[in-house]
Amino acid sequence: MTDAPDPASQAPTLRGTLRPLYRALLGEGMRARLRPLTYPADTAFRAALWRGAQGAVAAGPFTGLKLAPRPFLPHLLGTYERELHPTIDALCTRKWKRVINIGGGNGFYIAGLGRRIPGAELIVFELTAEARAVIAATMTRNGLQDRMTILGAADQSNFAAALGDGEDTLVVIDVEGLEIELTDLTRIPGLRRATLLVETHDVIRPGCRDAVVAHLGATHAVNAIPTQARTLADFPRELSPWLMRLAPSRCVEAVQEWRGGPQEWLLLEPR
Repeated sequence: MTDAPDPASQAPTLRGTLRPLYRALLGEGMRARLRPLTYPADTAFRAALWRGAQGAVAAGPFTGLKLAPRPFLPHLLGTYERELHPTIDALCTRKWKRVINIGGGNGFYIAGLGRRIPGAELIVFELTAEARAVIAATMTRNGLQDRMTILGAADQSNFAAALGDGEDTLVVIDVEGLEIELTDLTRIPGLRRATLLVETHDVIRPGCRDAVVAHLGATHAVNAIPTQARTLADFPRELSPWLMRLAPSRCVEAVQEWRGGPQEWLLLEPR
């Protein structure tokens, strides 16, 4: 059998370019309800994956995390942002007093980290009320509700208040370009002692990556992690070997994240 063509290895598609706008305009719950209509051929395929995974992340650092129904398939498969998996595993071996996730989406990161880092205070910022409800449900599904605080949109003021002095604090940021403002050490002094994992979005706001480095490069060691292409080898074979044989191209599509172009994550650790 030959591997299906890998969409991530081709030039950015219109779908990839528009996806960040689609995500910004529609909440996670609305996107989930629209997917069967937007991609009708995927309905049976998604149902088979959901049943096979029993509604929990199938692989990766957050294996076993219970998800809300109709999840983003890379979340369910456990392939989401696989470039970060070694980094996440390493971070989860350390003791953290607090984990802050800015741009919580459906709760994948804050709940996944919460399961891996027992006892840490969990704070998540998310813009929309609909997404915040999904996060709350995900946290409850995973028994994390007693450690969580769910807040609205982050700005420099409320982030600084949540961060405090930043000691023993892990911060994960995915805010579609606002990472520039939220890594400004002059406005948020607690960043000096915090460890950050920041997704940069030059595809949306050119210069984001360099601005974050300019803000924190003098105080933090910077490790850049670039995006990588997805192939059939990324699909978790143990979840459904028969789907890999019968529908390889759909399995390749299932692990795509439909980014608008190459991106980088920055791991920033206090010097």
